[in-house]
Amino acid sequence: MFGTRHYVPILRWKQAEKLALHRLLADDKEKMTPLIEITPAPFLPKTNDKGTIEDASDSKPLLEADLTPDPGSVLRRQATDVLRFWGNSLFFLDLGHLEGKVPLINGSTHALTYFADLARSYRMKPVPVTTLNRPATYIAAAASILKLDRNGLCIRVNISELADEMFARRLAKTIDEHGANLPESDLLLDYGVFDAKAPGIADLLSKVPELQKWRSVIVARGAFPKDLQGLKPGTHKIARSDWTDWVNGLRGSAHSRWPSYSDYTIQYGKYVEPCKGNNPSASIRYTLSEQWLIMRGEGIRNEGSPGAAQWNANAILLAEKAEFYGSGFSAGDAYISEMSRDQKNHGNARTWIQAGLNHHMSVVSRQIAAL
Repeated sequence: MFGTRHYVPILRWKQAEKLALHRLLADDKEKMTPLIEITPAPFLPKTNDKGTIEDASDSKPLLEADLTPDPGSVLRRQATDVLRFWGNSLFFLDLGHLEGKVPLINGSTHALTYFADLARSYRMKPVPVTTLNRPATYIAAAASILKLDRNGLCIRVNISELADEMFARRLAKTIDEHGANLPESDLLLDYGVFDAKAPGIADLLSKVPELQKWRSVIVARGAFPKDLQGLKPGTHKIARSDWTDWVNGLRGSAHSRWPSYSDYTIQYGKYVEPCKGNNPSASIRYTLSEQWLIMRGEGIRNEGSPGAAQWNANAILLAEKAEFYGSGFSAGDAYISEMSRDQKNHGNARTWIQAGLNHHMSVVSRQIAAL
């Protein structure tokens, strides 16, 4: 499928991620295959900022079920968004976050099957992502999709599973259950949150059975912190340890096969749904070659805070720095440049994450291509 000069960003499929992906330059898109994780949030009852169920009518008491979106409608919207924002190119699809939280569609169809049926009608190319411990219903859905579409299968393995002495046997069982074979299968070695004390990539590769036969081998890590609460307002730099460790390993590798690079972009490596009614800081997350530059603002709802205008002020400071890539580098950079000159419109937490995501994916895809 692809080798080391290809990028696999892991994206939780929300509006910022969708638009950031959509607005990448065509050359950058060609160098990547996103792994899309659909999260439970769109399937939950609509709530207000206080986390309570929105009352659409005073005529009768409302139950949570009254405001729970139809899961089939949600999946249709998510599928059409993938078509709209990514197109007909191959992508990895992981619905693991929905297990146990989204019922069978129309009482009989697994969410993964339902999505794949929609994708087939749209001529999209999802590669289902599975693990060593998904429920039988998920396995059956992924196996059926593999048989029908022949787009392949991605097996996502965490580090503790890889260290298990039974790993090879469990992996072989998973491949067999899905009716897959190695030349059409991708192996994703997922560290989750970056840990400098964790086993190195070379150690992981030595534990992979028949390393050369896999269609692709990918390693994923996320070094971006859970949040920015530990940083005071001002300018900070955070090491992109996930990137530097991977590229240093590539340069010094004795392995005949080094895995493709995957990260969690400018998000935390472990999925955590943000709380309703939170107080986001007016901060900019900006990727440099080996660091993230953080322009940290105060909470926009803090008493006495300058509020959302801090984003523009930070954009001015960033645009004046030598590290700024320039407005022509990416759509995210163009947004930062524009907002540095616009003191009336401030954007919001979503638009600034979107800009940071778009810039990050542009940086990484070009770094990899230049190796």
